[in-house]
Amino acid sequence: MPLLWLLLTLLRIVAAATTADSTDECDARQQWNWDPYSHHHPCNIKRITQTELKRRFGALGVPNLYPYPLVIVPDNNVGSSNKGTRNDHFANLTKQEYLPLNFPPDFHVTLTGSDSLSSHRRTIPLKQYLYEIMNNNEGETRPDQLGNQTWYLFGETHSAEWPNFLRQYNLPSCSGVQWHLHGPGFSETIHGRKHWVLYPPENRPNYNLDYASRHWMEYTYQSLKNWTTDDFEREHENHEQFLKQWRRRPLDSSSDRTQAVSYSMDESKGPSKKKPWECTINAGEMLYFPDQWHHATINLSLYTVFVSSFTSEHED
Repeated sequence: MPLLWLLLTLLRIVAAATTADSTDECDARQQWNWDPYSHHHPCNIKRITQTELKRRFGALGVPNLYPYPLVIVPDNNVGSSNKGTRNDHFANLTKQEYLPLNFPPDFHVTLTGSDSLSSHRRTIPLKQYLYEIMNNNEGETRPDQLGNQTWYLFGETHSAEWPNFLRQYNLPSCSGVQWHLHGPGFSETIHGRKHWVLYPPENRPNYNLDYASRHWMEYTYQSLKNWTTDDFEREHENHEQFLKQWRRRPLDSSSDRTQAVSYSMDESKGPSKKKPWECTINAGEMLYFPDQWHHATINLSLYTVFVSSFTSEHED
């Protein structure tokens, strides 16, 4: 699966970094319906090691247009540490203190707002951007903060300096922004922790395009039903059913595409009454996002770097 392009994103935190047990500071600020301070957010997306992925589907990894989200973790399951991964060098280059050294002294970056359409732009020096994300508003994006009040570097990597820098990133062998959708691909966390929420194409969530993702997590997420044991079992069976179909495909087929079962957990179209597919992606881990799935991200670390690579396959 050839990759079209990469995104380097340095995102402002959604809430100040702390530990799950550090409640005094959280209480002193405000108790949120969805706790961004927690280190124990749920994960209902199938987690699979790179070795197991290749055992199932061969050296090419995830089949074209795989219909369900996956969290792909290193074989040593590094979790919150990216030591020993194939992108150690790139992780070192993108540390906060080293990143400006990869560019000219007065290098400017174009930032976008965190609303659903990324409809706002702002160009400032890279060093100023790094200072702002670490110091402004104590690093916190509040639920009622509009998208044009939260700036991040996302995809605006078109100037001549970026290609050489991004070549330092080793593409996967299996090749917090508001809700949006696009084609399939992979998103690998290099620094920090990022929480993903996703819905299948037929379950577009209700959300306000002008706010960042914290708004939906604060005012909608908690009103939704938790997944049941049957839901988790169905999620597991969906992957197993796809694998069986994939193994029965004609060997001379020009496409890996198989017929997928229904995605929706509540057998309905429109906004789901159940909570989304979700998981926190730690440094060294990557998420596979399927074609046209609605998704949003919430950053859980003060300094977050991730790279997204988009695949080129499409439905016939």
